[in-house]
Amino acid sequence: MEETYLDDGPAENFERATLEIANTDIKSTTESSDDTSKRNSSSKNMCNVPFRHIDVHTFFTDRNEVVERAINDCTENLIKEHNDELVGSWLLTEISLWDTEKERLVLLATNALYSVKYDFISLKILDFNRVPISLLDTVITGDLIYPTASLAPRLSGLAEGVSSMIQCAVRQEWSSVAGCSGLTQFEPRKRHMPGMRLMWNRGQPLPLIKKWNPFAKDIPWLTYASHPLFWYKGTEVVKTRFDIDAFQTTLKSLLPRGCTVITMPIIVENYCGVGALVHNRNGLGFFKIRGKVSF
Repeated sequence: MEETYLDDGPAENFERATLEIANTDIKSTTESSDDTSKRNSSSKNMCNVPFRHIDVHTFFTDRNEVVERAINDCTENLIKEHNDELVGSWLLTEISLWDTEKERLVLLATNALYSVKYDFISLKILDFNRVPISLLDTVITGDLIYPTASLAPRLSGLAEGVSSMIQCAVRQEWSSVAGCSGLTQFEPRKRHMPGMRLMWNRGQPLPLIKKWNPFAKDIPWLTYASHPLFWYKGTEVVKTRFDIDAFQTTLKSLLPRGCTVITMPIIVENYCGVGALVHNRNGLGFFKIRGKVSF
């Protein structure tokens, strides 16, 4: 049947059909190449994503309605008490002077900004910082970076490499241990995170007695980045609640006229922060499930 069909059909039609198939194959190959490129690009971007090794389901804020309940609680007990009106609310990562990451509920009102330490386990307010918007004199937006002489990226790369080797050995992935022990696993790790710093120090440097005091609280600036859940939420609507860019857009519309907005890298002055490394890698500033103990 196939031979009869080929004999009966004109040669030029067969050639045209062959050409069309070839074009289809080329198109298919091109699309496949584009898909592969996109996957490689996505994979490359995931390598630069912070918190990529975490289990998002261990966060109490990953549960339905927990964040909404916390926002309602803070609105009733903080914002209305100060006769403010809520403009927006976000769950972000606050980065302290000592480079420790902490989970903070950020409420933006017409007259002030509230940075709330909220217990998402027992559902209660533990502490908060209220900053009048009129006090803000400088807002810096840009990537979070370490000073040139900082050992923090190298320590982070070392911890990442050792962690990868241990994980490969525990899972008995002996064939991939060689790959896990490659030098690339130990390369310095940058934050790869955009951030935002709100300042009300009027250009004055921080006194040394505060700069080197880990218990100092009245620091005249706040530094924020996106919450870890931002990189794992599916829809854009849900991700907005954890997004530093969404917070930045809303805040800019409320800034006083004399406030200066600058786009430049934000320096996190951590030169040899072993404590910050341990704190951040274990997510001690976030309310998570940690085996039989949760905090």
